Amino acid sequence: MSYMQISDIRKNFGAFEAVRGIDIDIAKREFVVLLGPSGCGKSTLLRMIAGLEEIDGGALVIDGERMNEVKASKRGISMVFQSYALYPHKSVRQNMEFGLKVAGLSKKEREAKIAEAADILQLTPLLDRMPKELSGGQRQRVAIGRAIVREPKVFLFDEPLSNLDAGLRLQMRVELARLHRQLQATMVYVTHDQVEAMTLADKIVIMRDGLIEQTGAPLEIYRKPANAFVAGFIGSPKMNLLNARVTDVDGPTVRVEAAGMETVVEVDAAPAIGEDVTLGIRPEHLEPVLEPSPGTEPLLDVVACERLGGVSFALSQTADGQQITIQLDGNLPIAAGDQLSCRVQPGLAHLFSAETGRRL
Repeated sequence: MSYMQISDIRKNFGAFEAVRGIDIDIAKREFVVLLGPSGCGKSTLLRMIAGLEEIDGGALVIDGERMNEVKASKRGISMVFQSYALYPHKSVRQNMEFGLKVAGLSKKEREAKIAEAADILQLTPLLDRMPKELSGGQRQRVAIGRAIVREPKVFLFDEPLSNLDAGLRLQMRVELARLHRQLQATMVYVTHDQVEAMTLADKIVIMRDGLIEQTGAPLEIYRKPANAFVAGFIGSPKMNLLNARVTDVDGPTVRVEAAGMETVVEVDAAPAIGEDVTLGIRPEHLEPVLEPSPGTEPLLDVVACERLGGVSFALSQTADGQQITIQLDGNLPIAAGDQLSCRVQPGLAHLFSAETGRRL
């Protein structure tokens, strides 16, 4: 049985349906990431779990107990916010201690819990500092520490790293992954950053317009996206999605042509010959051809080249104006204004319905 069950959860703001019937099962000690673009309903769902928003329909069950009508303070949940939400006039120790005082714990119990959390988060030398004396990453660790000392049933994180610079986000992702392993806690984490989701999650729930598009393990979603939206959302850079046409069908094997390239794709539901479809190819699954033979591969115009050291990404354009990104060896001397060609690596393309976006 799932530790947390979210069953047909709904939330309306007037006539607007923010969450439109969500079903998620979360196991004990699982790290679940709610991922999606701004406005998809993920933060609203998190606030309903926390008790900060009323649930208009469906049921929330945690550890066998229905939580719909339970007050936020009685749900056994700790939440870490994007804005840190520290008391500026209290020290690190006092910030972490405040909730324990309200709960009526003795001084000895409070000190033991604070010492343990500070040790886990490497905050011990900072316990007597004020928030203004801390970096952004240190403030976020204090906010996490304040959640840890309460020993909740579930940790909730609402985009906790979005205010940090790139270097600190990377460091905090590593710390959060380590923290999850160490605490063996149940965590639900909201983000629009798919790199965070792929790094941290045991299970990703991808949302759009108040609904779930796909649920699964990170690599499962990466390798077999359920539709074109998921395919374009997961992966950095995102998957190339090209207008294509079916030229031949042989059982589950479909041959398609897109932007002058031909490739073969294995599908579950074969389209008809001549049908318009969407061909999905990740940048790393395109094989660059730097000196193509005339008439064999289509020429692409390189619009820009993103250099990351070991690899580069050639942001290119096809003859019919479609955008396509190709991963290259970082040592290749490709620049804007150059031309190159590419081939699709066998067995690594995806096919989606042009009409519905669903995986074929």
